[in-house]
Amino acid sequence: MQTGPESPFEQLEPPPGGVERMRARFAEPSRARHGVGLAASGVAALAALVAVLAVLSTEMRSRTAADTMLAAPELDRLLGRKSQPIPLSVERDGQVVQTEELPSSDPRIRIYRVL
Repeated sequence: MQTGPESPFEQLEPPPGGVERMRARFAEPSRARHGVGLAASGVAALAALVAVLAVLSTEMRSRTAADTMLAAPELDRLLGRKSQPIPLSVERDGQVVQTEELPSSDPRIRIYRVL
């Protein structure tokens, strides 16, 4: 072991035969591992593509559902649209009965009489 006067660390000698083994390792050609890396990057790219397609299809479905919900006539008043009168159907004892609309002083209120 050697120690330098200006170095706080001692310098160690390599193990017996260590230098020769290291030089032999550097002299051999490196093993090609491209097959594993190429397959791993292909799988990762495929997984990313599947994830993107899943997110896009979910977004399109939610957009369609949102448009359908916003087109519902029940939301006309909340969204400031003019509401369309919905035909009234009344059943009594499982039989459809006729109704008559009565006049109202408030145009937002509809009054019906069952005949």
